[in-house]
Amino acid sequence: MSSLTQDIVHFISQFDQYKVDPAAYRLAKMGIMDSMACMFAGSEEPVVQILARHFGQQAGNGQADVAVPFLGQKKLPLEQAACLWATAAHALDYDDVAMSAHPSTVLMPVVMTGAFKMSASGQEVLNAYVVGYEVWAELFTREKDPYHIKGWHPTAVFGIIAGAAAYAYLNRLPQEQLLNALGIAASMASGLVANFGTMTKPFHAGRAASMAIEAVELARAGMTACPDVFEHKAGFLKAISPAGNVDTDKPAELGKTWRLAQQGLNIKQYPVCYSGHRVIDGALDIINKENFDLEEIATIVATIGQPQASMLRNPCPETGLEAKFSLEFDIACALLLRKVGLAELSDDFVKRADLRAIYPKISIAITDALDPADAAFALHDRIVISLKNGQVFDSGDIRYPVGHANLPLDAETLKAKFMDCLQIWHNHTGIADKAQPLFKALSGLEQQDNIRVTLDGIFA
Repeated sequence: MSSLTQDIVHFISQFDQYKVDPAAYRLAKMGIMDSMACMFAGSEEPVVQILARHFGQQAGNGQADVAVPFLGQKKLPLEQAACLWATAAHALDYDDVAMSAHPSTVLMPVVMTGAFKMSASGQEVLNAYVVGYEVWAELFTREKDPYHIKGWHPTAVFGIIAGAAAYAYLNRLPQEQLLNALGIAASMASGLVANFGTMTKPFHAGRAASMAIEAVELARAGMTACPDVFEHKAGFLKAISPAGNVDTDKPAELGKTWRLAQQGLNIKQYPVCYSGHRVIDGALDIINKENFDLEEIATIVATIGQPQASMLRNPCPETGLEAKFSLEFDIACALLLRKVGLAELSDDFVKRADLRAIYPKISIAITDALDPADAAFALHDRIVISLKNGQVFDSGDIRYPVGHANLPLDAETLKAKFMDCLQIWHNHTGIADKAQPLFKALSGLEQQDNIRVTLDGIFA
């Protein structure tokens, strides 16, 4: 009788035999493109620079053979390069969302740096991404309760498993080593919600990418691990389950249904925690339609789910990092400037008096109705703004934010985000434009024969 862990190993090792839904490949490419754009935009963030200096000070860590394009093609050992790529991709909290997490911010760095080192093709990159996403979804969808309430950051906790699966596929790891790699990765999994709003939050993604690769390399070197790590009564799923409601017995759906095609990816319009995006949409809709004076506001009531409230934990942020996890900031910024963009996430803007004057008018109500597809979110969010003259503006129930897989951005908007992110990087570095050739190469990723040659050709 097969087990969950064995089913996952079989899926990874036999992936090339499956007929993949074309929509999964299309979405994998979108996730890689969006997260790579976010990586360049986030590359100047302090946490990335700290890591770059830290890695630069280390010696004797093996062959430096993977390029970090935003560091002038500086080459680092694979694990360090992946860590920097992933941390930069998540540094602005602008990267995609699915399964209560940010899948591409871990998977893209693992598959792209791995492909660079191995001179793998673009099609292999897409395959590896799909492998990682499907393994992530297989494990995540077995849990009924929101991980954030328990304090787990799913991007880090699941990202290392999915990243190990993706990198193991690229290396065509034998099944015994694959089993060990997953077991090793499961014991490395960590990441705490308490660190949201600090530099450590994007570092969660960096460490997940780095440790995913290390788990595979350790398995290749002969390290052993538990052969039933996912279904064991003291294994991964049981250990991280918030209330023990995880199902470790149901048959795996891997290769039978393509969850990437079904669930998709949610692309962010705003560089803040996804938990506030629906309320931002509602606030922008109201202020743009009604055009009232902000001085006339009496009260603002935003209704969200408890898991969202646990992440949006900074009612009066002092820094741009803290503001990314503040619903009060989201609402006030949307009403004051009628936008929430990267420029508004500076420490100086966050301290503006006119912004902070709106906070006391805001209260947060909690709904117990959670989204059955993702328990980290309420079924609906809502914002109600009451004026001193008695007028009330109600967004009504907001099911999906713009950019959600069920309310997707069009191709033109996706490209505009990509170009905007690359322009931020160009402005910081003074490097001649690389956006168009990179966009073209990634748009035809499946046609790239050698990722190392492709990237070197663009950034050399």
